[in-house]
Amino acid sequence: MASGRPRCPLCRERRGKRLCPAKGVEICAHCCGTKRRVEIDCPSDCAYLTGSHAPAWEGRETERRRDARRLAPFLQDLSEGQARLFFLALSGIGALRVRRRDLDDRLLGQAIIALRKTVETRARGVLYDHQAEDARAQGLVVEIRQMFEAQDESGHAVAPEDRDVLAVLVALDRSIAATLGGGEGPVAFLDTALRLVGRLEGPPSLAPRPLIVEP
Repeated sequence: MASGRPRCPLCRERRGKRLCPAKGVEICAHCCGTKRRVEIDCPSDCAYLTGSHAPAWEGRETERRRDARRLAPFLQDLSEGQARLFFLALSGIGALRVRRRDLDDRLLGQAIIALRKTVETRARGVLYDHQAEDARAQGLVVEIRQMFEAQDESGHAVAPEDRDVLAVLVALDRSIAATLGGGEGPVAFLDTALRLVGRLEGPPSLAPRPLIVEP
């Protein structure tokens, strides 16, 4: 006899069995275990973060080590300010992962490459916007560029130096390429960004944050 429980609103595949205090609805155990503190803003007193359910969360330590190994080689040549910018860029990418479920590492990589080439060209004194191979990736270029833009209190546009943006884009390009080359799945890098955002800042905002390197 089929269960009368509604489907989990997060995956829409499995039946909801756990009442999620953050969402106010019943979600499936799988989404509870994989999305807690990543896509779900779990309150500290949630019963599923402690007790018999805690080992599943703690068991993700291997996942954390894998994420660190995936990114560490590409951070070694960055300055302290550039490294901060790199992780802030991951915050924006994590937000894209939440907002655009059709996005994959290949499209993200194409967008990063196009923007990297544009910044490289601009550093040589030539203003030219390089285009991504895929039209969907080209639309993504605009969103990524906006991550590096902001306004000061006077309303003037401010942004990091091109050399800092370029260093971050090169590191992102190489880390995405390495992840794709490892054959770990079409969204392995995006999921890494989302997990890191969840661990460092809590669930990502649906709007990318402006990224500025402090002078």
